[in-house]
Amino acid sequence: MKYRISTIGKIKSNDEDLITRKYLKRIKNIELKQYEVKTKNKEKQLDKEADKLINSTPKNSKLILLDEEGENLSSSDLAKLILNWSNNNITSVNFAIGGAFGNGLKIKKTADKIIAFGKLTWPHQMVKMMIAEQIYRIETIIQGHPYHK
Repeated sequence: MKYRISTIGKIKSNDEDLITRKYLKRIKNIELKQYEVKTKNKEKQLDKEADKLINSTPKNSKLILLDEEGENLSSSDLAKLILNWSNNNITSVNFAIGGAFGNGLKIKKTADKIIAFGKLTWPHQMVKMMIAEQIYRIETIIQGHPYHK
């Protein structure tokens, strides 16, 4: 399976990214795409962000949107979902992280799955780190590696 993490936000490199990069190095077939969208109108902002994230999803891919209103899954359940898609000839998964205003209806309707890291609101840097770790965990679960205990 190929993975992509697509995120909206200012492109910056700081200490929080060190852990994200650590996990990205451990995962084969992963890329990080970051987009910056600027407009003064909130609705236009959400639509433009949705377009960036949707268009960042490769063909024959699934789009998983990270949203506080999404479903809370265990790591094992997420791994089962990814494995099921892989067994049904899906070649890649795009994990999308919206901007400061959250996610609009357009991307919520387009996403194949919406998941949450609980009801809390997290900074983008932490969400990137957490999803990178979860992708690594998914791969270890699928491979039967003892990382996930």
